[in-house]
Amino acid sequence: MDNKIFIEIPFPNERLASIAQQAMNVDKELKTDQVNRVITAKDNLLHVQFECYNTKMLRVAVNSFLEYLTMVTRTLEEDFGN
Repeated sequence: MDNKIFIEIPFPNERLASIAQQAMNVDKELKTDQVNRVITAKDNLLHVQFECYNTKMLRVAVNSFLEYLTMVTRTLEEDFGN
């Protein structure tokens, strides 16, 4: 897989980063033969690594992830007020 991207998303604290990681790891990539996604949390940062065979799949995977991340962060804000 020649196309890679690494993303770091800061959260207000380590607990919220960990909750986001757990929530987002439930939803697996649909095309695991074409997209590899690894989500980890360390301190208050959510680390996300994507690897894909082509740039189009990379764009689609990252866009889908960011939409999902928006939903997760809005839910965390409502539940935890951060």
